[in-house]
Amino acid sequence: MGTVPTYRDVLMAVLSPGALVVLERLTPLICALYDLDLLLDYPVADQQQGSLRERLSERLERIVALLPSDVSPMANEVFTAVETLVTDVLGRELFLGEEIRRLELLDEAFRNDPLLFQLVRGRAN
Repeated sequence: MGTVPTYRDVLMAVLSPGALVVLERLTPLICALYDLDLLLDYPVADQQQGSLRERLSERLERIVALLPSDVSPMANEVFTAVETLVTDVLGRELFLGEEIRRLELLDEAFRNDPLLFQLVRGRAN
């Protein structure tokens, strides 16, 4: 019996290492905000991983194309990773008002953690 593939395996091929660090550090908050038991360790079937990577990559390419060149895409990577898990893997709907509130809480978490804030702004090594 092998190891069970996880959402982390999907994300490792798509997200920047910094975005993965941010997701790791914010996992307890994100799980609480979205009523999730698991985030990065959520099991994802082998046959589902390729299509998830493709959808996630396409979403991020569209977002990054809209950003000014001096804006780090990391916050968008984090949100898109969570959105993809919730909508594409778990099959839940997201509602604009709830998402705005969640983003406000995540923004507050970024600003209260100097390392996360620097990572998200693209200013940390």
